[in-house]
Amino acid sequence: MLEQTAEVIKTAADGIWVRAVEPSGCGTCGGQGCSTRRIAELFQRKPRLFLVDCDLSLAPGDRIVVGIAQGSVLRSALRVYGLPLALMLAGALLAQTVQPGDGPALVGMILGGVLGWMAARGGRSARPVVLRREDVNLFHMRKG
Repeated sequence: MLEQTAEVIKTAADGIWVRAVEPSGCGTCGGQGCSTRRIAELFQRKPRLFLVDCDLSLAPGDRIVVGIAQGSVLRSALRVYGLPLALMLAGALLAQTVQPGDGPALVGMILGGVLGWMAARGGRSARPVVLRREDVNLFHMRKG
């Protein structure tokens, strides 16, 4: 199970909306911020919200640990990227066998890509679930 710390943003009837909490650093510089982190912040997009299944009673601002099944990320990637690519190639090869030439291959590739895109959008992926509340006391460090 893949796990990620998240913060509850709002609750809904079909789950809760969360935002992933990024760690303050890799630990090498003690969280002070190195040049790699500063460069990454330049290209960072605004935080995304995710709908997560939840059985716990949570409120906005709570920190939780969210989990997703081990193979679901790979299955989703294959569905979203692999299926359209495979159908594009199959469309181009099928068009080549019917009518040789670049034009029919291009049309077959486009038709296969559109068909693959529509098929990939129709699938459902596994939603993450709340595993537990984050134990805040575990992460407090003492000085001295």
